[in-house]
Order: sequence, then structure tokens, then C-alpha cells
Amino acid sequence: MSVYIDRKYLLLISSRLQQFKQKKEDLFNFRCLYCGDSKKNKLKARGYVYRKSNDYYYVCHNCNKSTTFAKFLQEVDSGAYKQYALERYATGETGHHNYKKPNFEQLKGNAYSRFQSTLDKSRGDSTSVESLERTPRAFTHYCIENLPADHPARDYIQKRQIPKKHWKEIFFTEKFKDFLDLEFPKHGKDEVPNDERIVLFYTNEKGEVTNVAGRALFSKSKIRYVTVKISDEKKLFGLHRLCKQNKVYVLEGQFDSLFVENSIASGDSNLGNVAAVFPELDVVLVYDNEPRNKDIVKQIEKSINKGYKVCLFPEAVNGKDINEMISNGLTSDQIKTIIDTNTFSGLEAKLKFTNWKRC
Repeated sequence: MSVYIDRKYLLLISSRLQQFKQKKEDLFNFRCLYCGDSKKNKLKARGYVYRKSNDYYYVCHNCNKSTTFAKFLQEVDSGAYKQYALERYATGETGHHNYKKPNFEQLKGNAYSRFQSTLDKSRGDSTSVESLERTPRAFTHYCIENLPADHPARDYIQKRQIPKKHWKEIFFTEKFKDFLDLEFPKHGKDEVPNDERIVLFYTNEKGEVTNVAGRALFSKSKIRYVTVKISDEKKLFGLHRLCKQNKVYVLEGQFDSLFVENSIASGDSNLGNVAAVFPELDVVLVYDNEPRNKDIVKQIEKSINKGYKVCLFPEAVNGKDINEMISNGLTSDQIKTIIDTNTFSGLEAKLKFTNWKRC
């Protein structure tokens, strides 16, 4: 098992290794990162990763650098090493191998710490920091924050301009269904795509997972978004970040909510149902800016009739949702100002809505 994990992470960082190529089944060659190999001949490659017993090792035949693959990976990519350390520990093969039990305090900030306090309810067991250390589990997902800079999932999040402060709560998995079956074995949903996806977690106020959303990373997938229910609690994204003393903004998209302070997302256009959960709070419903979308127009009209505050974006705003507005050049502060100055309720909302809708 340890050889499989070593090979997996070597291939993960292979794009960073110049002249990388596989010589044999467990022999890989590339330019040495320690000495840089020959300065005259850029094709020289004298760094090797090879198998010895059930582990990988690194050696350079130019500078004679020799070390374990674990230490090599840690120097090349500390983020990838954190995930690697957890997977190696999860195999239980730490007694007679070159890899030793990791320092869990140093690994905080990745998938391990994200789940250490949130799986209790969703898994129906007594999962905690202590129980995880006693009963290691294999991790099938990676924190966006810890992925290599050129990884497609990290590149996707970066291109959507998602604020970096939220990256630690966004994950990537190579096989979505396998991930669900391992982390949430009681999810009870059979028809789930087993492809590469961005993973987002709906939470309750304690930060416990209530629903898991998977966003397809590549357009070839037939199902772009899939959400799997983990508990019977209300499906709300970002609830653990909410400050109820301040104005609360309810948006449709999960990514959209990451640009607006003190906001949550429903994952659909039925924002009125979310407002009903917080009758005592100052709630503003921020629907997507689609005045020609019959479903959204219908939902907005229903919310106005129930007396809720709604945001009706002015015609000059370019973008059908918050994320698109960001991509078109607006800042989070500008969007927040636009929302606040275009929030209406009661009779005023009905009059504004009549002029806003286009269907």
C-alpha cells in the first residue's frame, strides 16, 4: 500500500520535475532539484526515484544526494506532503518503514483538521481527533489550499476568483462516489457520479456537515452539480460562518456566497424557504440577476408577497450572478453596496419588481 501512495504523490508533483519520465515500473528519472544537474546541458537528468522494499527513495548520481521519498516530497511541496502524511499514516505501515507517524499539530489546516470535528453527527459514530489517531482512515480528497499551483482543481477555483480565505473549506476528489462511500457511508444515494469534482460542504451552526455538493470539474460530465443529503437538517451552505446579529444575505449559489460577507446559500432558487427558517433575523434575499428566467421571477414575486426583503439588481449591472459580476470587474464591496441600495420590500418592492421583470 505504501508504494502505491508514494507513486501516487510522485505523479501528482511530476509536472514540477523537469525531464520527468518513467524508466521502469518503479524507476523514475528527472533533473535533480538539489543541484540542478548540468548547467550546460539542460537535457541532463540524473535524479532518480526508485523502489526499495515497500518504499520509494530519491538519489542523485550527480551530487550524491540521497533521501527518502517522504522527505523529498516535503521539500518539493509541503502542501501535498500533508495529505501524503495522512494517507501513509492511515495505512498503519509506520513501524518497519522509512516513514514515521506524522505530527498531527503540524498537519492542521488540511482535510484532516476540517473533518476532525464535523463527522460526529454525519457518520453516526464517535469520530474525533483522538479516535482518528487511534483508528486511521484513508483520505480520498484534497484541500484546494494544499494542491499544487498547476492542479486543474486549484486552477478552476483561482480562475473563478474565489477569495483565498475560503480555500481551506473547498476540496477536490478524484472519485466523488468513492469519497462519499468512505467519508459518509450512510448517505444512502446510489446514483452518484464517480468522477473528478470540487467538493463543497453544507453545514449547521456547529460546522457539522449536513449535505455534500460535488461540482464537476470537466464539462464532459453529464451532471454538473450533485448534492447528497447527509443529515435531516436544513440544507444551508455557510451557516457556520453566520453572525445572526447582523444583516443576513441569502443567495442561490455556494460560490456566490463566498464573495458577500455574512451570507449563506440555498443551492437553488427557493430562497423564501430559507428566510422562513430565520423569521426573527434581518434577512435579504439575493436572487440571481435573471429577469427573463420565469422560475426566478416566480420565486421573487412569491417572496415579495410574503413580505420578505429582496434585492433587484439594476439593469446596468453586468452579470447573471455574483461570481459573474466579480469576473466582470466588480469588487465584493461594490456588490455589497449595490445589494444594499437595491433592496426593497412591501409596496415599493412590488412596483420595482414590475419594472424589473422581463417575462
